[in-house]
Amino acid sequence: MALRNFLRRNRRKLIIFLTPLLLSPLPLVVNTQEARCGYGLLLMAVLWMTEAIPISVTAMLPIILFPMMGVSKVKDLAAKYISGTIFVFLGGMSVAVCIEKWNIHRRFALKLLLLLGTSTKWLTFGFMVTTAFMSMWVSNTATTSMMIPIGQAVLVELVRARKGKSIDQEEKDIGEPRDEKIDNLEESESKMKLLKSTDDSDTFEFEKLDTESKDLCKLVCLCICYSANCGGIGTLTGTGPNLVLKGQLDQLAGGSSGITFATWFIFGFPITIVSVLINWVVLQIMFFGWRALFTKAKTSENPERIKMVLQKQYENLGEINFAQKAVCVHFVMLVLLWFSLEPEFVPGWGHFFKKGYVSDAVPGMIIATSLFIFPSRRRSKTETGEDDTNEIPPLLDWQTFVQKIPWGVTLLLGGGFALAFACQESGLSLWLGAQLSVFRDVPVWIMIFIICLIVSLTTEVISNTATCTIVLPVLANMAAGIHLHPTYLMLPASVACSFAFMLPVATPPNTIAFSYGYLKVTDMMKVGVFLNFICVIIVTVAINTYGAAFFNLYEYPDWKLLSDQTMNINTTNTNSTLLQ
Repeated sequence: MALRNFLRRNRRKLIIFLTPLLLSPLPLVVNTQEARCGYGLLLMAVLWMTEAIPISVTAMLPIILFPMMGVSKVKDLAAKYISGTIFVFLGGMSVAVCIEKWNIHRRFALKLLLLLGTSTKWLTFGFMVTTAFMSMWVSNTATTSMMIPIGQAVLVELVRARKGKSIDQEEKDIGEPRDEKIDNLEESESKMKLLKSTDDSDTFEFEKLDTESKDLCKLVCLCICYSANCGGIGTLTGTGPNLVLKGQLDQLAGGSSGITFATWFIFGFPITIVSVLINWVVLQIMFFGWRALFTKAKTSENPERIKMVLQKQYENLGEINFAQKAVCVHFVMLVLLWFSLEPEFVPGWGHFFKKGYVSDAVPGMIIATSLFIFPSRRRSKTETGEDDTNEIPPLLDWQTFVQKIPWGVTLLLGGGFALAFACQESGLSLWLGAQLSVFRDVPVWIMIFIICLIVSLTTEVISNTATCTIVLPVLANMAAGIHLHPTYLMLPASVACSFAFMLPVATPPNTIAFSYGYLKVTDMMKVGVFLNFICVIIVTVAINTYGAAFFNLYEYPDWKLLSDQTMNINTTNTNSTLLQ
C-alpha cells in the first residue's frame, strides 16, 4: 500500500528521470547517428504518451537533444518551428478568434438549430450539423464549450415537457412570470439549479429522471462532442493532425506536396458529412431504437416550446452589427482565397506568381493583418452633431489575439516538424524504411485499415496531434520501404487521429461533455467502440476510391528527398541480401 501511494505521488518524477536512463544504452552503446536520433524519438514519444511534462514542453526537446548529440544543427531545427504551415494555422485561428470575440458562432448556431427543426430527432441532428460545421472553422474545444450550454437550456425544456408540467406549475416552481423565463444561457443554467433545489417531487435532478429522459440527456451531450471531433476533418485548419500532415509532406516533397486547403476540403469534407450522418443514426438507434428514425415526434416533446427557447436566445443577441458583418466578410474572403489559390483541377491565382513562392500562408496572413486594421464600427456623431474624434478599435486587438491563440499547439506542430527533419537528416528514416519493407506484399487496403484502427485506438489515450506527430514519420519511412506514395498511408492515418469516441480523456470535446455529469465511461465505450470501427472503414474506403484517384496515389512521386531515400533503402536491402 505504501509503495502504491509512493508511485502515485511520484509518477511524473519517476517517468521524467527513469525514461532517459533506461533508453541511454542507445546513444552510449550503439552510438550511431541513427541510434542517437532514435533515443530522442523514443524519449519524446514516452513523454507525449504519459504527459509527464506538458506536451508543448516536450515539443521543444529537439532544440535541446539533437544539437547536443550531434544529430542536427540548431538553426535548421529552429526554422521548423516557424514554417509556412504554422502561419496557415495562425491565419485560420485569427479569424476564429474574431468569430468568437464578436459572438458570431453563437448567432449562427442558434439560427441553424431553428431552421433544422425542434423535435428530438431533428434537434439532435441540428446539434450535430451545427457543431460539425462550426468545428471546421473554430477550434473543437471552443465549439463544444459554446454548444453544450445551448444543449443544456434545451434539455431543461425537454425534461419539463416529458414530465408533463404545465406552464402554471412552472411559474409556481420558479416564482416568476412566464414571459421572463429563460432569456439567455446564463439564466437557463441558474434556473436549472433553482429547479434542482425545489421539492423532490418536482426536481429535475438527473439521477431522479426516468430512463428515457436520462437517455435524452446523454444523447444530446454525445451528439455535440462526437460531431465536434468529426467536424475538424472537413478543413485543413480544422484540427492539429491535418496541419501536421501538410507540414511533414511538404517537408518530404521539398516544396508543395499537393495538400492545400482546397484539395484537403475535397477529400475531407465528404468524410465529415458521412461520419456525422453515421454518428447520428448510430446514436439514435443505440438510445431510442431504430424505430425512432422513422416515427414522428411525440406530443410530450412539445417542439414549439423548444423553438420558443431557441428563438428567445437568438432575439437576445440583437441585430447583427457592423463588426459582425465585417468579420463575416473577412471569413468568406479567406475561404475563397484559400480555395482559389491552387484548386488543382483548374489554374488558381497562385499561377500569377513564381512556383513555390506563394502558399496558403499568404492569404492567411493577409486576412489576419486586415483584422488588426479594419475598424469595428462606423464613425458616429456626437450629441452636438460633430464627428466622433475618438479612435475606433479594430476588429481584432493584440491582447485578445495573444490570449486566445493556442500557442502550445503552435509549439507542438513545430516540434513535430523538427523531429521529422532530424529523423531524415540522421538516417533513421532510411533504417526504419528498410525494416518496414517486409510489408511490401500486404494488400494496401488491409494495411491502411490496420494502421487507421491502431491510430484511432492510440489517440484515445494520447493527444491526437502528438499521436500524428509520432506516427507520420514512421509511415513515411514505411511507404518508402514498400515503394508506395507516402500520402497513401499518411493521409488516412492523420484523419483517423480525429476518431476518438471511446473515452472522456480522448479529446477536449469528450471531456467537456463528460463534465456535465450525464455520462458514464461505459456510455461512451459502448457507443464509441462501434463508431471507431465504422469511421475507420469510412476513411479506408475514401482513400482507396476517390482519394487515390484525386491525389494520383497509384504513381510513386518524383520528390527528390523521397527518391534519394528509396534508392538508399533499396541499396541497403541489396547489401543485406548479398551478406546473407
